[in-house]
Amino acid sequence: MGLKDKRLVSIKEIDGPLTPHDAFIKRETDLRKEAFRYVADVSRLAEYIGGEVESLGVGEDWGIRKEVFPEIRIHFLYTHADEEFPSNVRVLFSGDNIKKIRGEDLVELTVACLNHMLRYVKETAENPPEICTRV
Repeated sequence: MGLKDKRLVSIKEIDGPLTPHDAFIKRETDLRKEAFRYVADVSRLAEYIGGEVESLGVGEDWGIRKEVFPEIRIHFLYTHADEEFPSNVRVLFSGDNIKKIRGEDLVELTVACLNHMLRYVKETAENPPEICTRV
């Protein structure tokens, strides 16, 4: 299913353009993104966090969708570093109930999922990065 087939929103669209939560998510994903280059099996990572592999077709190398509550989903999109650009993690949200949850709660759920992903890297990668030992 491609991006045009879904209604995906950022935290700014949920909380408003002046939300501090957008910068917080960016900071938290930037701290963790290098660890995701150690993911050898995205299907196993998705299973580990109770999510599903998903391709949105927006240039990501892999994507995972995690339903955290009925009709409230978090989408993690990872792009590997290359010669021109560093690695990147984008976080989007979807679901019919997405506007019924506070942005602050979504941020906490997002960070909890990211930390659980780091636990997977810690358990499966040889010599995982130091950030994985903090969770």
